Amino acid sequence: AAAIFVAYALGLPCFAFQPNSLEGAALVIDSMREESSAIEECKIQGQLDYLATDVGLLKVLMWLIAPVAMESGKYPQLISSDPREARVFLSRLNEKSNSIQFAKQAIEEILPEDDAQSDDFLKWALSEADTLLRNNKKVVDNLSEALAGGAATIGDCVAILEGW
Repeated sequence: AAAIFVAYALGLPCFAFQPNSLEGAALVIDSMREESSAIEECKIQGQLDYLATDVGLLKVLMWLIAPVAMESGKYPQLISSDPREARVFLSRLNEKSNSIQFAKQAIEEILPEDDAQSDDFLKWALSEADTLLRNNKKVVDNLSEALAGGAATIGDCVAILEGW
């Protein structure tokens, strides 16, 4: 529920219950692709926001670390989400940028320069995700209950997030 709420609140185009570093790297890389269609007159609608920026990188880090923030706030002794996903995301993004020429320069500009800066990014993302979840506790709890019930559809989740 935490990952869904944070992604929705930050405008990330994903609906992952359990986000991982591969999905995060794919989001950033896909946001850099220029969509083209076979028919020039038809424009593809719904292009992704460009995430290869400092702000975009931090949004994805917050999304990846949101489950950890939620669990550490509720059950600090029992964390089942992997807190390493966000760090793995940074290294995976670096690896992908080396193999995809159009992304190389943009990715290199936004990635942390060293481990200390990576730690700062991760601490900031954890703190911001925690604050966002705490400030919206009622909505997140309602979303958690709906998902735990097992019968919630995506539409039900959006209705909860929008307060319908």
